[in-house]
Amino acid sequence: MIKKYSVLVILIFTFFGFFADAQIRNTDIVLDISPQYPGPNQEANATLSSHAINLDKANISWSVNNQEASAGIGKKSFSFKMEDLGSPTVLSATIDTIDGQSILKTITITPANIDMLWEAYDSYAPPFYKGKTLTPSQGTFKVVAIPRFINQGGKVNINNLSYVWIGDGKTQPDSSGWGKNYLILQNSYLDKENIVEVKVSDISGGTNASEKITLKTASPKILFYENDPILGVKWEKALNNGFTINSNGTTFVAEPYFFSPKNISLSDLTFDWFLSGEKIQTPNPKNTLSIKPEAGQTGNATIKVVINNINTLFQKMEKQISVKF
Repeated sequence: MIKKYSVLVILIFTFFGFFADAQIRNTDIVLDISPQYPGPNQEANATLSSHAINLDKANISWSVNNQEASAGIGKKSFSFKMEDLGSPTVLSATIDTIDGQSILKTITITPANIDMLWEAYDSYAPPFYKGKTLTPSQGTFKVVAIPRFINQGGKVNINNLSYVWIGDGKTQPDSSGWGKNYLILQNSYLDKENIVEVKVSDISGGTNASEKITLKTASPKILFYENDPILGVKWEKALNNGFTINSNGTTFVAEPYFFSPKNISLSDLTFDWFLSGEKIQTPNPKNTLSIKPEAGQTGNATIKVVINNINTLFQKMEKQISVKF
């Protein structure tokens, strides 16, 4: 029995002795950067973690571009500032363990940045409208990424970069790939907003950047304008209550701002007109209504139009105006 216990004790000490002398590999330590792709001159934070060794008892030295910046026992995190656009930042961490081992972790980060622009992809606004066309509920956004990547050869062509698009947390594989710097995304009536992210990298994978944008929909609206027989549509001034109809007649134009589709002549958009509460036949074009009072007649009337995108739930609006004649 004594010999058996002796053998067991020897095996236990041998087992633990083996792990005590085990060599720590470089891959046993993870170096994370936050944000993942820091931009030019941006503050970033580096963090070390490991399940193989106790970093709290290790002496850790941090260097930026081969210049020691900070050191200390258990110094697992370190803040640093990135270089200018296209200038690499070399970050190194030397970990000296309590059992005499030394591990070097190094990462090279070349900062780049991305501008993101969006537009309403299929939303209507009348001619000469100076504002930005907005996207309605169940409308479509177009998001364009304009990255600025610089390497030894100068500025990298945006078509020579790889793009990964993420819409509302879901990767968009059909829109991602080489040179695909834009995304077409349709809003759902359940979404109050859409978050779009893009990750861009060069052919070597050495330069990376990411950016995101929050997109919000707008409510469509309707404005009335007068179509003058000589001057044309007076888009510079919308009509309000109290407008007086010319004795020779007036043609009203209903402009459905921010409805989709952009082509309002399509059957997707319906126009229902009402005169003093009674529905009248839809005119042609369907967004115009001509009214001529009878000779000598005076009074008041209401003109109402109801515009509806029959393929959506919430693209339906109405507008009413009181007129005199």
